[in-house]
Amino acid sequence: MKTMIVKHKQTGSVLIITLLLLLMLSVMAIAQMNFNITQTQVATNTADAQVAFQTAEGALNQATTNLLAGTYPSSSFLSNTNGLYLFDPNNANLWSTIDWASGNAVIFSFQGNSNARAAYIIEQLPSVVLPGQNASNPAEVYRITARAVGASGGTSVILQSTEQIQP
Repeated sequence: MKTMIVKHKQTGSVLIITLLLLLMLSVMAIAQMNFNITQTQVATNTADAQVAFQTAEGALNQATTNLLAGTYPSSSFLSNTNGLYLFDPNNANLWSTIDWASGNAVIFSFQGNSNARAAYIIEQLPSVVLPGQNASNPAEVYRITARAVGASGGTSVILQSTEQIQP
């Protein structure tokens, strides 16, 4: 008895399908890696902004405490330097034009978890007379602006507060 060997023509379709599936899995893996990298950058930037915000908030609280304690008397604002300024409505906003790295222009605060110290300025605003208050003895009003940067130095936060000091 003769055995017949049947030869089938192989077209390589399994190889082509396998290569296509491998290519699709590679593309999906690369897309997932890019997504993970983006998510890591977002988380890092958020943490950096949080450090900057907390440091600026601490500097703002320090400035408020010093102002209310009388550390900066009204006469100190006449020189318009060293972080103490008289408000001038004719000039641009001081916090947008000031050199935040200059010790002659700002008052440095603590560093916190940042790589740079926070800084603040205090502007003496026009006095106001509150309802029921004697007009000859108006309340002193101050605007405090604090600025801090995050741990990477790429994120900066500016916070402001207005304080009234009763005579």
